[in-house]
Amino acid sequence: MCSRTGDRTAHDRSDRGAMLTLLIVSIALFLYPLVVYPVLILVLSRLFPEPVRKSVPDPCPFVSFIIPAYNEEAVIPGKLRNTLSLQYPPDRIEILVASDGSDDRTVDLARDFPQFRVRILDFRERRGKLPALTEAVSLAKGEIVVFSDASAILKPDALAKVVENFSDPTVGCVSGRYLIAEDLTPVMDGRSSGERGYFEFEVFQRIQESLFHSTLGAHGAFYALRRALFPTLPPGVINDDFVIPMLILANGYRTVYEDRAVAAEWHQTTVKGEFRRRIRISHGNFQQIGILIPILGIRDLRASFVFWSHKVIRAFQPFYLVVILLAPLFLGGPLFRAFFELQILFYLLGAGAMFVTRPRKILAIPLYFVLGNAAILAGFLRQLRQGKRHGTLHWEKS
Repeated sequence: MCSRTGDRTAHDRSDRGAMLTLLIVSIALFLYPLVVYPVLILVLSRLFPEPVRKSVPDPCPFVSFIIPAYNEEAVIPGKLRNTLSLQYPPDRIEILVASDGSDDRTVDLARDFPQFRVRILDFRERRGKLPALTEAVSLAKGEIVVFSDASAILKPDALAKVVENFSDPTVGCVSGRYLIAEDLTPVMDGRSSGERGYFEFEVFQRIQESLFHSTLGAHGAFYALRRALFPTLPPGVINDDFVIPMLILANGYRTVYEDRAVAAEWHQTTVKGEFRRRIRISHGNFQQIGILIPILGIRDLRASFVFWSHKVIRAFQPFYLVVILLAPLFLGGPLFRAFFELQILFYLLGAGAMFVTRPRKILAIPLYFVLGNAAILAGFLRQLRQGKRHGTLHWEKS
């Protein structure tokens, strides 16, 4: 009897030790991309910098400025006025509006602008953003191609600042800086505050990654690349503004971040629209991980380090959180029980904030956290259902 009791006690200790190890590993994986990696990339960018050799080119390279559009009648006039006013030689830029089957007044409004300055690519069949971009690039004349959302408003010197980076022959793609514009956003509440805080955190990391070697992807609101490097993408790619720069990176060129080139955009504040948008992004994240891991490999150790640290480990964050939530129940004791109850309280605050029309800023962190991780799980399930099947992906406006 004593032997059996001793065996059972030893077995219980072993199970508890395994559960405690699993909890510690999950906490470490959760904290690494959020706490450890930002500090690490900051240190590495200072110890082993690869600064971009920027200069003002003379003459300026010819630029094809492509604006993809689907039913953008509300914003296309302002976008074109903004683009035409950029501080760049008018004879060194062409503006292309690539309408992907718009059935509103987008094309008609764009035709109100001088045709010698604005080319209208009126694709009548709606095929999706990526096919529209690909065909527009095939018709572009510029050495440098710029992609910019119809809703994004650029600072006057944004294009010039981006182009300076291409003086460095190692640079293949440049991302501008994305801002949530308070004056363009109808309501700035807890959701908007959480989104803005997240982007500031992302901008910090991207600046350090760019100085260290290369950043990941680009902001779809505004980025540029060498036209000769525009890659052939697998069908059905969702996050084209991530995959395109990453394939350029895999081809041996740097993707860098220009924080002086600012693009501002309004922000959607409804929970439903925000959640739908983030599910799509999360779906694309899991899709692109499957695409890029075999392509990137370990040929470029700096790029691989950034990719795994910033993107891959973070993508599986909800799975670490499930372990962190449930493991204390198996470990027992007042300390672990309190840890479990605090997590439940945090999640309840976040879930409750979803039903508040204008949540206060104190709820921004739990709201953004719960919304984001629920969207990641939904995106993961969507990717599992889709698998390797590719179809036509239309634009999903949030």
